[in-house]
Amino acid sequence: MCASNVFILELCKFISPDKDKLSELLEETLNFPYILGQVLFNRMGAAAYFTLESCGLLGKVNREFRTTLKSIYDVGIDKKSSFATAIEMLEDILKNFNFPYALLKGAYLYQSYPKGLRTSNDIDILIEQKNITPLSNILLENDFLQGHIRNGKFTQSSRKEILSSRMNRGETVPFIKKVDLPKMEYLEVDINFSLDYKARQENENVANMLAQTKQLFGKNLYVLSEYDFLIHLCVHLYKEAVVKAIVDMGRDMSLYKFCDLYLLLSEQKNTDFYQGLITRIGELDLNKECYYALFYTKMLFDIKNDMLNTMLTSIEPEDTQYLRQVFNPTDGKVYEFDSDIVDWIFCFERMNKLYEVASIF
Repeated sequence: MCASNVFILELCKFISPDKDKLSELLEETLNFPYILGQVLFNRMGAAAYFTLESCGLLGKVNREFRTTLKSIYDVGIDKKSSFATAIEMLEDILKNFNFPYALLKGAYLYQSYPKGLRTSNDIDILIEQKNITPLSNILLENDFLQGHIRNGKFTQSSRKEILSSRMNRGETVPFIKKVDLPKMEYLEVDINFSLDYKARQENENVANMLAQTKQLFGKNLYVLSEYDFLIHLCVHLYKEAVVKAIVDMGRDMSLYKFCDLYLLLSEQKNTDFYQGLITRIGELDLNKECYYALFYTKMLFDIKNDMLNTMLTSIEPEDTQYLRQVFNPTDGKVYEFDSDIVDWIFCFERMNKLYEVASIF
């Protein structure tokens, strides 16, 4: 592994950074433009700044590199306040929503990270498919419109696109509202109703998870249980990592997704938690997805945790060849890559490194 890639991964370890290792790497010839590009592309700029600052190493890096990371970090601090305001707005909007739901990902994680390290422009909501219409109506009544932000401007989606997304994917076209908060011009709400890339009329796991929600930081809002929240992150990461269309867009293996798991795993030092997690993963039959996400998180962040090791052994599938595979759900073609996970993540042309090996149809 090249020194620049090692340095990037060390910068991501904001919870327990290795100052000595970082200092040693800074004595080598590092490609700072490349490192900066990868850190920003993987949405780890604020974490990199936080790590260098906590280790007292900011003065050891290139000035332009340091200044850019600080700008990202400062924006993150402002956006955290704006995101908190957006959460309060959503709390008021959903106060009369009478169906089970759970806020996902950033809605919980932005409070768990150190200030400024985890931001988001969107709020993801998990519901059962049958409740899409009532939730959609509430959002539309509160001045949200369905569409996308392109080049900083809102573009409203056609009815055809809205129906196609709802019928063929596990999420709706985003609901977007102009809020003009600091560093957050628009708020996006994404409605999710499936755990994988498919839209399904019935999804027992979604209903199961929504039956066990808890309040979000004492607010009148709900998130998944401790186990299910982590499991959902794993499933979402896996879904985006293995679908070829997402690989082609370069949105499949961003480090920030693994960093979310790194954060949650670092908080768990209790054997009972890992035993409970093994049981819950088995109940939901999500061993394959969770093993993928947790195995690679352990590798990337070099996590030393015997309880995690035991858990991974317990949920490991018989065939792990899928760890190097992506597939196209449209035509059933399966592809593989030969790179190790670090080289794969830092490769900007992953779609050109795949070769077809089989078809599932």
